[in-house]
Amino acid sequence: MELIRIQEMLTVMDMKSDETGLPIPFAFTFITCDLDKNTGGKRITCANAIMVGGLKSDSTLRNPSHFRNYTRNYAALGNSEIRKFHPLLVEDFNGLKVIL
Repeated sequence: MELIRIQEMLTVMDMKSDETGLPIPFAFTFITCDLDKNTGGKRITCANAIMVGGLKSDSTLRNPSHFRNYTRNYAALGNSEIRKFHPLLVEDFNGLKVIL
């Protein structure tokens, strides 16, 4: 299996289409982890996702502190739900094994 580094993966995840400027979909598998709730360990696979949001939030309701927590948000296409993941816990990205 071919390899991809986390930083390269994040760069590809953030890419936009030249023609429309829309995010380019990707597939990935990651492990869940929530240290505050002491839960996790589930393997989640998303075959068609896009990145949403960014490292900064203008929200006055809740700031997710993505930079400090090293998390990102994604949306599965066909689903309006936005979910969070930790890039360090991604196992596979577009068929490539993710390494540090």
